[in-house]
Amino acid sequence: MMDKKRRNTESSKTANSNNQNKCTLHTVTELINTQEHCGILTKKFQFLPEYGDGYIEYNHFDGLHIAIFDVSLNKDFDIHGTYAINALELSYLIDGEQIIKINGKDYDLIYESQESYLVYVSQTSGSIKYHKNKYFKEIKIRMSLDFIKKHKLDSEYGIREKYELEKQDKEFTKPLGTKTQEILAELLTDTRQGLLKRLFLESKVLELLSIQLDIQKNSKTEISNTDNLIKKLYEVQFIISSDLTNQYSVHELTRMVGLNDFILKKEFKRVFGTTIFEYALNLRMSKAKKLLQHGKKPIYEISELVGYKNSTHFTAAFKKLEGITPKKYRQKGLETIR
Repeated sequence: MMDKKRRNTESSKTANSNNQNKCTLHTVTELINTQEHCGILTKKFQFLPEYGDGYIEYNHFDGLHIAIFDVSLNKDFDIHGTYAINALELSYLIDGEQIIKINGKDYDLIYESQESYLVYVSQTSGSIKYHKNKYFKEIKIRMSLDFIKKHKLDSEYGIREKYELEKQDKEFTKPLGTKTQEILAELLTDTRQGLLKRLFLESKVLELLSIQLDIQKNSKTEISNTDNLIKKLYEVQFIISSDLTNQYSVHELTRMVGLNDFILKKEFKRVFGTTIFEYALNLRMSKAKKLLQHGKKPIYEISELVGYKNSTHFTAAFKKLEGITPKKYRQKGLETIR
């Protein structure tokens, strides 16, 4: 069965390779896992080695379609097609770049790292171009007409008319802000299953949508300066918050986003009102407090989860910030519950 599927994939791939990489994502990926639990249909596709290293994961339920793209591409792709999906599309490009061409428009829509967009897609013809040798990471959410009606999005916001894709101009994207970054990190690291996953995903989609609609209404809600420096600062913020197990040095962060040490430290403090060290420390201790209050993990394990390989160093840092040791903090929480 797998051989047959692979042969079909290969034949599609060959046909498309003769057409200057004009293809669909299904011709360059292979289904590796599918499951359905409590109404959530989950599918995971792995990129064929000759096209890239990474995966696409889809979760679908009750009019919600949530896709996560995480891949490093080996070839340029120019995906053409006509899309008739009648859905509200909310996208977050954590890393990478897309060139979006809508038939009938005399200019391209440029979608870059650390940006988002909200559009309504009915029937659209065009293409999306992806560049090789670039890491690409995106969370894309589609909401069906039933979902839109359920939450009165059309009657309250005129979603279908106001956000129609064909009406978007060159400034159709918005930068990723602090709260958005935190929610995206939660989505990427979530391990829930079944009903809990459904509830979690729907609540986070509604939270993201609320933030996005607020941004569209008032550009000052998050940041309005979309220059390259600001994007890089938010990228640093996301790198730190999405993996607290790793304590990045300033020098490592500068290499990852292409800034020098002085500019990064100075501008991060200016934009976020805190140093990189203080920002990371507060995130670590906030997560540690939640784990101490609501879980039973041993303190040495919690220390590793928040980036401390040595639990003694974790205890010292925690006490310096909170005034008591992690052990006493946990005991105090238990006494409060009683």
